[in-house]
Amino acid sequence: MKELVGKFGFVQSMKATGTKIKELDGGAFKGAEDWMQIRKQIMDLGHELVIVGGSPKFGVYKTDFGWGKLKKTEMVHVHTPGVISLADSKDEEGAIEVGLALPMVQMNKFNVILEQYLDLSKSIVSLPNADEV
Repeated sequence: MKELVGKFGFVQSMKATGTKIKELDGGAFKGAEDWMQIRKQIMDLGHELVIVGGSPKFGVYKTDFGWGKLKKTEMVHVHTPGVISLADSKDEEGAIEVGLALPMVQMNKFNVILEQYLDLSKSIVSLPNADEV
């Protein structure tokens, strides 16, 4: 903790991150050298590609670098269309925060569909149980 908040805290955090990545023995990044070529091939075929980053298991809101717990976090690359981020929720245990960026026209359509779905879900949830009827 003292190293992270010290004068060379950023450098120390990068060294620690590098060490952990090396410990993965290529697991998370196995084949990464081919990812861009594979992405290009998929796009050339006219297919859509969605990338999901993050995980609610990372526990980002439990992270404390010595300045207190995080109040809000976002993945920087999520502002690229076709990328979705997942993280644990700061407000509710077991809940998930989802980040999504789309071009404005698509985002507006997405919002309409999502609102309709949520309205429908509310009405389904409020239906009485068969045992209660």
